Amino acid sequence: MADTGVQTKPVEPEEEKKLSNKELKELKKKEKAAKRAAQKEKNGITVEQQRQLADEKKKQSQSATSNTASNLKKQLNQALIKTDKKVPHLFGHLETREQRNASSPAISHIVHPAIIALTLKYSSYTIVGSSARLVNMLRVFQQVIVDYKTPENTALTRHLTGHLSHQIEFLKSGRPLSVSMGNAIRWLKQEISHVSIDASESQAKELLFQKIDDFLREKVELSDQLIVQSAAKHVTNGTTILTYGHSQVLEDLFKFCAVEQGKKFTLVIVDSRPLFEGKTLLRQLSRTKCVSDSGEEVPITQKYISVHYVLLNALSSSLLDDVDCVFLGAHAMLSNGRLFSRVGTAMIAMMSHTRNIPVLTCCESIKFSDKVQLDSVTSNELADPDDLINTENSRRPPQKKTFALEQFLKQARAENSKEKKESADEKEESPLQNWKSLPTLNILNIMYDLTPPEYINKVITELGALPPSSVPVILREYKST
Repeated sequence: MADTGVQTKPVEPEEEKKLSNKELKELKKKEKAAKRAAQKEKNGITVEQQRQLADEKKKQSQSATSNTASNLKKQLNQALIKTDKKVPHLFGHLETREQRNASSPAISHIVHPAIIALTLKYSSYTIVGSSARLVNMLRVFQQVIVDYKTPENTALTRHLTGHLSHQIEFLKSGRPLSVSMGNAIRWLKQEISHVSIDASESQAKELLFQKIDDFLREKVELSDQLIVQSAAKHVTNGTTILTYGHSQVLEDLFKFCAVEQGKKFTLVIVDSRPLFEGKTLLRQLSRTKCVSDSGEEVPITQKYISVHYVLLNALSSSLLDDVDCVFLGAHAMLSNGRLFSRVGTAMIAMMSHTRNIPVLTCCESIKFSDKVQLDSVTSNELADPDDLINTENSRRPPQKKTFALEQFLKQARAENSKEKKESADEKEESPLQNWKSLPTLNILNIMYDLTPPEYINKVITELGALPPSSVPVILREYKST
């Protein structure tokens, strides 16, 4: 081989053991720590005291990070448990009530007592309805803001939004937020961020308190009044109206037409299990008084409104033949014109459409969502399936049986008791009492369904009566205000 002239240097044993970058960083850290420890020892701080101080700092940092919104969400996700409830695979992505309740203890120590009470009312269906839930939530947020105290070395505009996030996470453990509640929360957080840094804490609280009052008055109270005045034009003397469940704006509409305008009409209230919200509408109408011709106070259901109450599974074509108009409430209106409302609404809208009965939906702009949904499976709320089996108190359907049904049941019991006699006082057991032990039976209790826009003639809002295709226009108007 030819000599290249390059001289190779013999490798020394020290250079074979070169440290990596990671090892060099660790070595530097140890050197710095040793220097700090030596300096502290010179100042009279022992090694044990240094360890105690380090442990205290770690605990403080852990408690500080554990209270952040992102960390709380991680804790809530870890707290979710697998339940024994049998949910079909099609709806397996939806959260059950047990999974929501399992997450509540993780943040209950930093939640306002009023929020805890409101969450219990939501989960027990004491407060039902999108508008009612929105109003109660904002009223409780006013209490939270009044009792809030800004920590030292922090600003109200930065810390209050995080504090409200903890309250909202707890509210979700009772029931998922409605579209109107989500819109109101985004508005409130935006208003908090616009509060001036120079404003004192008391001034900021008063300002936010007043803004919530103005929001409720404009977006709920005044909006409902405008919707009622617009929808009342479609109600005439002698007309027959069909409605489903209970909606606050529809309740106000029927009262306005009867008491204020003196119109006499027939109202068909369609109801369904398990909440029986139609009973609430019937109860509120029967409690509203008016002056009769003789000067006595009587319910409006006696003088102006003739009410027919029917269950959804008993709604026949003969009832629909006499109906002139259908009024429906709304949980939300999606940007593709679809109505997201209590389950059973879509069926009534389709049955009315096949008989050329106009379907009108009364909905405030606060309930409009820019989401697009093509079915009621992607996003929905799963309630407890036992609610469909165990009906108690006001949610219990009428128990009176017809004479023919009683005779049939007596004959069936007589035939079955030939071999085994049963006492007459023994209570009947529901055939679905032990449904969980049946591997092939799944009971699904979904809360909402989706109505296509072709089955809805008009959407009546505070901005006027518009077709469902104009929902994006209302959304742009709402965002601009």
